[in-house]
Amino acid sequence: MIKRLTLAFALSCAPALAQAAPLVMDDAVLLMRHGVRPPTHEPALDPAIAPDAWPAWDIAPGDLTAHGAQAVSLVAAFDRTYFSTLAPPGACPSLTIYADVDERNVKTGHAYAAGFAPDCSITVGHAAAGQDPLFSGLDDETNFDPKAAKTAMLQAAGGSATAPITANAALFQKLQNILAPGGTTFLALPSKISAKSLAKPPKLSGPIAEGSSAAEDFLLEYLNDKPMRDVAWGRASKADIAALLALHPLAYTITARPKIIARATAAALAQRIVTLLTNPPAKVNVLVGHDTNIAELGGLLNLHWSLGGYPTDDPPPGGALVFIRSHDSSTGAVYITAFYRVQTMDQIRNLTPLTLQTPPAIEPLPSPAAAIPPLPPPAPCRHSQNS
Repeated sequence: MIKRLTLAFALSCAPALAQAAPLVMDDAVLLMRHGVRPPTHEPALDPAIAPDAWPAWDIAPGDLTAHGAQAVSLVAAFDRTYFSTLAPPGACPSLTIYADVDERNVKTGHAYAAGFAPDCSITVGHAAAGQDPLFSGLDDETNFDPKAAKTAMLQAAGGSATAPITANAALFQKLQNILAPGGTTFLALPSKISAKSLAKPPKLSGPIAEGSSAAEDFLLEYLNDKPMRDVAWGRASKADIAALLALHPLAYTITARPKIIARATAAALAQRIVTLLTNPPAKVNVLVGHDTNIAELGGLLNLHWSLGGYPTDDPPPGGALVFIRSHDSSTGAVYITAFYRVQTMDQIRNLTPLTLQTPPAIEPLPSPAAAIPPLPPPAPCRHSQNS
């Protein structure tokens, strides 16, 4: 039962890149999004909204790109350095990886293993087929109240399905001008918020949903190092993409982050993270899911981030919520700290090697809840280095 779920992390500031004594890392859990992929279907949007031909990709819709795999391996190599006390160099690390069943997730797991432990044989676990309830928690949730969920979604939207569009009119008009200069079809889409049943979970339709998808697709084109003439048909700059990308977390603010929804959708993952922290099978444990999973868990724990040039609460490819269990070497007290870690847009596009001197963007996450009994109160914050 969700209401009985014990999910109360004592989150102080994340450990600094150079961990200060006396806290000693014991183990870590990462919930990360898969790497860069093409749009999940062709064409990416209805031609009535975006009539121009989309740029070609050399793999199937939704699969992990070779560029995306390389970027994942680079951030994994950084993680190996960051977690050097948990995974010392010169030996195969204590590492588990479990991924959702989609090709992009499983291959992200393999790319992560290749970067974190290049000379070792690391198994990437995943379900045999179909949906994995760990990453699709709503399918098994028996206490979900669609009516209450819709009410929460409307509240998050500002009272109506059109309120966010009115509040961000210039941004939506900018996107209309990119999708179809001089057109109005995108802006004229009917807006609707629905949450009808388990078979039809929380959903948006209209400019917010389509705008979120379009902005994400433009980001993926940029991250995969496509020529700028092929990114958003040459009609958007990097700054434009970063601005439009605000529509992506906006959609999740409505469909994934409301507490009543997040409790249903993120429960299984939250419980798995608690289990991995309290009874870890390895020193470093990686779960490879989706942007939806990160948004849902962020909603459940009231976690927010703003880093790397992305809009607030956006979960880009390869980004990870990182939870670390540490102990005080002088008292033995145990603490849970957390941070969000993500490569910047240009670090992914340029496949930038990452080091402690040139790290990915890292932001500590404050405490969203009480401590897990019998843990003591969080330790004083130790400031981390952001990039």
